[in-house]
Formats: sequence, C-alpha cells, structure tokens
Amino acid sequence: MSATSGIEKLQGTWEYVDGERFDDYMKEIGVGFALRQSAKLVKPKLIISQNGDRWGLKSESSLKSASYEFTPGTEFDETRLDGE
Repeated sequence: MSATSGIEKLQGTWEYVDGERFDDYMKEIGVGFALRQSAKLVKPKLIISQNGDRWGLKSESSLKSASYEFTPGTEFDETRLDGE
C-alpha cells in the first residue's frame, strides 16, 4: 500500500459500537441461527496493525478470538469465526 493511501489511519484498537443489520449480514453469509444469537451478545474488539507490507487483523471477544495476516493485493484464505 502506498503511504498516501490513508489506510494507515485504521491502525489501532477498535471497540464494537453498533450491530445494526449485522444479523442480516450473518444470515447472508450462511451463519447458523444459534451462532447468530450468540454473536448478538458479544462486543468484539478489532486490532489492526502493520508490519512492513504485511497487515494484521485480530478480533477478540468473550466468545472467540482470531487473527489473520495478509499482504494487500494478495489473495489469502480466511477461516471465519464460525469455522467456515
């Protein structure tokens, strides 16, 4: 990513504020009913970091945590929090 892209401003820790239409999104991607109900109760924290040309995303919650590293513009496999 170029230094002028502005994405650097996303680095840091982000707290969950509002889940409006989140259930609709989860339905659309095939998340089951029970997990959707549990997810409504969770207030995750997202940590975005950069190390050179690699970026890291870490989602932490009381239900489950996951982390990913990727290089922008390069395809990578992601496992959703529901295991899919």
